[in-house]
Amino acid sequence: MSKTITDMKTAYDPQAIEAGWYTRWEKAGLFTADTKSDKPKYTICLPPPNVTGELHMGHALNGTVQDIWARYRRMTGYEVLFLPGTDHAAIATQNVIEKRLAKDGGTKEEIGRDAFAELVDEWYRTVGATIVSQYRVLGASLDWTRQRFTMDERYVRAVQFAFVAFYERGWIYRAPRIVNWCPHDLSAISDLEVKWQTHDDVLYFIKYPIEGGGDVTIATVRPETMLADTAVAVNPGDPRFRKLIGKTATLPLVGRRLPIVGDEAVDKDFGTGALKVTPGHDPMDYDIGQRHSLDVINAMHPDGRMNVPGLRYDGLPGVEARKLVVEDLKRDGMLVKEEPYTHDVGHCDRCDAIIEPLISEQWWLRMDKMRNRAVAASEAGKVRWHPERYERIYLDWMGGLRDWNVSRQLWLGHRVPVYHCDNGHVIASVDPPEQCTECGSAELTQDTDVLDTWFSSALWPFATLGWPDETEDLRTFYPTDMNCTAREIIFLWVSRMIMTGLEFMGEVPFSDVAIHCQVQAADGRRMSKSLGTGIDPRQIVDKYGADALRAWTASVAMSSQDVRYDESRIEGYRRFCNKLWNAAKPILASLGDGPVPELPGPENLELIEDRWMLSRLASAQREITGGIEGFAFQDSIAAGYGCAWNELCDWWLEASKARLKAKDHTAQAIGLFCFETLLRLLHPFMPFVTEELWSRMPGHRDFVMRAGWPDELHQYVDGQAEVDFERLMSTVYEIRSYRKTVAGAPMKGGAARLTQPGDADWERALAHIGDVVVVDELPPGKQLGLTEGTVVFPS
Repeated sequence: MSKTITDMKTAYDPQAIEAGWYTRWEKAGLFTADTKSDKPKYTICLPPPNVTGELHMGHALNGTVQDIWARYRRMTGYEVLFLPGTDHAAIATQNVIEKRLAKDGGTKEEIGRDAFAELVDEWYRTVGATIVSQYRVLGASLDWTRQRFTMDERYVRAVQFAFVAFYERGWIYRAPRIVNWCPHDLSAISDLEVKWQTHDDVLYFIKYPIEGGGDVTIATVRPETMLADTAVAVNPGDPRFRKLIGKTATLPLVGRRLPIVGDEAVDKDFGTGALKVTPGHDPMDYDIGQRHSLDVINAMHPDGRMNVPGLRYDGLPGVEARKLVVEDLKRDGMLVKEEPYTHDVGHCDRCDAIIEPLISEQWWLRMDKMRNRAVAASEAGKVRWHPERYERIYLDWMGGLRDWNVSRQLWLGHRVPVYHCDNGHVIASVDPPEQCTECGSAELTQDTDVLDTWFSSALWPFATLGWPDETEDLRTFYPTDMNCTAREIIFLWVSRMIMTGLEFMGEVPFSDVAIHCQVQAADGRRMSKSLGTGIDPRQIVDKYGADALRAWTASVAMSSQDVRYDESRIEGYRRFCNKLWNAAKPILASLGDGPVPELPGPENLELIEDRWMLSRLASAQREITGGIEGFAFQDSIAAGYGCAWNELCDWWLEASKARLKAKDHTAQAIGLFCFETLLRLLHPFMPFVTEELWSRMPGHRDFVMRAGWPDELHQYVDGQAEVDFERLMSTVYEIRSYRKTVAGAPMKGGAARLTQPGDADWERALAHIGDVVVVDELPPGKQLGLTEGTVVFPS
C-alpha cells in the first residue's frame, strides 16, 4: 500500500481520494463482523433513518458519532458490529406517495391497495439506495452484509411475534380513548408527529345559564366544540366559583344539562377561570371527564366535519360550523365578547393538517410492568446517559407513563396480526389462521389497522440480529453497547427499546445512550426534509470532503445547546486536512528510501523542542482518548487539531526543518513517530485523509484501522520541558510581533539579551526559532522589551 512522496499533489484533493478508500475498506472486509472472533464484542445498531427522502446534516452528525466509536473500538481490539438499516416511516411515506398521485389527479383509493403497495416498494428501492450511498460517502464503517429494513420479511415476522406475545400476556387491548387525529390521513398519530404552529385566533367568551338563576361565562377558541360539552369545571381553590360546584348549567344552542364540577386541573388564570369540559375533543378535558365520570360525546367525523345530527351545523367543516355557532350565540345573547388570542396549534408533521383531538377505537399496550423494570434497570446503573442530565428527564417521564396507542389507520405499515371471525371472536396470530380457534369458523378477516412505526422501531436492537430466532448474531452481539440519538425521541424510541429489550431479551439493549445536539439550519429553523431546510451531506462532501464534515460534526455533536449549521467551520477543517497533507511532505522527503530510525527513549532526548513535542503528543493521546471515552468528542478533535496544527506543524516542524533536510536521525524518528501517532488518533474522526497519509508512510502498511490505538506515552511526559518551551514560544511571539509593528524591523536578524540567562539549549532554540542571536551585550539601537529580556534590531 505504501506510496512515495513523488505523486503527492500540491494540495489535498478529497474528491480524488475518498471514494477509492471506501471501496478498498469494503473489499478488505474491514467492516464485516465475525461471530467466531475471540475478541471482545462491541455493537452499534444505526438508528434507522426514515425512508422518506435523503439524509440531512442531523443524520450526518448522528452517523459520525457512532462511526467514531466503531472505528475507535476496532482499533482498541474489539470485534465491532456496526449494523445499518432503514425505517419504513409509514405515515411519512404514505404522504409522499399520495402527493405524487395527487399531482397526476389520482388517489390511493382509485388505484387500490395492491397498486399502491407497488408504488411504495419502488419508492423504498429508490430512496433506500440513496441513503445507503450517502452513508458510504460519509465514511460510515457499516456492515452492509447485515443491512436491515423494518419491512423486510424477517423483521415483519419479529414485529408480529412481539404483538402476539404482548397480546397473550394480556397487555394489548382495544378501547376508545382520546388521540391525536389527523383528518387528512384519517389516522391517529404519535405526539412526535405533531408540530406546533403559532396561530392568531379569537377567544370567545360565552355565557352558560345556571339552573335556579345566574350564569357562568367560559372562554374558548373553538366554540364549535361546545356542542359536545358535558360539564363546566372550575378550580375548587378559586373563591369566585367555589359556590357553583354541584350546580347545573345549561349548554347554549343545545339545551344539554351540564354539571358544574371542581377540578384542580383548571387554570384559574385562563379566560374567566371557568372551563367548558369537552371530553371527546380535548386531552385535559378527557382526563377531567374520567375523574368525574362524565359522558363523552364525539361531535366530529374522522375527516373533520361536524357530527351533530339534528343541528344545522351537522356535516360542515369545523371552521364553517364555528362561524354559524358564533352567529347563533350572538342571536341568543350568549356571546359576551371576543378578544384576539395568540396560541400554539398542533399540525400533522407530514401533511400540515390541524390535529383534532377526538375519541377513537384503538389498540393499546399496557406499559406499567415494562416501565417498572426499565426504571429499576436505570436506577441500578445498567444504562449510562451522556450527558447525564437526560437520565433525570427520562425517569421523570417514565414516572407518568400511560398506555401506548400502538395502532394507526393507514394503508402502509405492519398490519395488526389480529383476525376477526364472523361470529365476533378475535384471534391474535403470527401466521394467518385457517379457522377461528374458538368456534372453527373459516370466515376470518384481518384487522385493517397497522402498527405505529415506533412499535417496530422499539425492537430494533434485537430484531435486527434475528430475534425471535436464536441466531448466532443475536447470541454474539446482543446486548448492543451504544445508542446515539436526538433528545426528541428519548421517550418515543429510547425508552421503548429499553422496555422491550428487558421484556423479550432479559437485558437492557445498550449500556450507553448518547444524546447529541440538534443541528439547526443556518437561520435557526430546524433542519427538515419536509420543510426544505435539510442539506444533503453529499453537497458538502463534494465541496469540502467527508473528513471536514465529520470533524465539524464531532466538534459540535455533544454540545450542551443546539448548534446552527456553519459552513465556514467545515471549510476550516478542510484546511486542516490540507495542513496534514503538507506536513507529511518534509518528513517523507527526509526519510526517502532509507531505513526508518528508531525513536530515542526520553533519557536520550537532548533538544527542548523534541522533549516538548513528545510531551505534547502524550497529552494529546490522553485527551483524545479521554474525550472519546467520555463522549466529549469536541475535546478529542480540539486536542488532535491543536497538537497537529499548532504544535507539530507550526512549532516542531518549523524548528526541525534544517535537521530533517540534513537527515538527522533523531528528527526523522520524532517526526515520523508523532505524525503516525496523530494519524491513528485522528482516524476515527477523519478516516480518509488519515488512511491516505498512513499508506504513504515508509514500510509495508496495512490499513490504519488495523494499526491499533496508540498506547499511553507517559514516559515522554516532561512538565519542565513544556513550561520552558511555553516561555520560549511567548518570547518568539513577542519578537515576531515587533517585526510586524516596528518600522524598519527586519523579518530576520536581531540580538536578544536575557534578563536571566537560560541553559544553553534554551538559548540555542530561541536563537534558531526566533531568528536572533543571543548576546550578553546588546549592540546599539532601539531596545524593545521582552518578558524574558530585551531585543534590538539592526538599523
